Amino acid sequence: MAIPRHLSHTPITEAVIDFRVRTSPELDAKAFANITEAVGANYGPPKDVSLLEFGVRHSPGKQPESRQFDHGPIGSRYVSLDGKQIAQFRKTGFTFSRLAPYTRWEDMFAEAGRLYRIYVQTAQPEEVTRIAVRFINRLALPEQEVGDFSPFLTAVPPFPKDIPAVLTGFLTRVQVRDPQTMISGTVTQTIQQGSHEPGKIPVILDLDIYEAGSKSPDPGVVLPRFEALRVLKNRYFFASITEATADLYTREYNPNLRPLDV
Repeated sequence: MAIPRHLSHTPITEAVIDFRVRTSPELDAKAFANITEAVGANYGPPKDVSLLEFGVRHSPGKQPESRQFDHGPIGSRYVSLDGKQIAQFRKTGFTFSRLAPYTRWEDMFAEAGRLYRIYVQTAQPEEVTRIAVRFINRLALPEQEVGDFSPFLTAVPPFPKDIPAVLTGFLTRVQVRDPQTMISGTVTQTIQQGSHEPGKIPVILDLDIYEAGSKSPDPGVVLPRFEALRVLKNRYFFASITEATADLYTREYNPNLRPLDV
């Protein structure tokens, strides 16, 4: 486990704040295309968010038959002019994403909170059923030092030690629940395929931390709940990596600095 610290080079490639909600069946998805002024001039025009449902039907004595059902537009998607921030306003919820380069939690959460308030005014949700933060980290590990990944990861993929082979791919996914807060999470580790960065092995560390259950959609009630998710997300990140990995993204360790979100 690495000591929580300020990372001057954050490995975050995408950070997400997500709300799942229950709205009235009478809500028209077109309403989300009419809030461009409120969303602001820093965002481009809205684009439709559509829902496609796929399935397979099995009948005795027949080949499986694939089925597709188009539910049509369920909301609108706004992308910032620099392409780094994405807001999705849907009948089923609101999602805000920040792409690299990541700045600070305070900046990201302030913008997500501003847009969520617009969502509440527009959609008038009856309840929030799930909230989540998801941070996708790309760890560029030095290929010559990786070995069995134990120098850099605390939960290394299992592999027989007596087999002379080089590990070229793996996928691990665990679901956890914090006994104190009862907040749940999914921690995924995998090697990113198709990367061509010489001398590096890119490992994706994907942290999805969420809390299910009915909540008031009132921003003053639900927004403060995200701090507990953020704290747990940071704890899982530093618990998943070693000091060697943290050093790759730290210029100078200063214990007086507040740890950045990673």
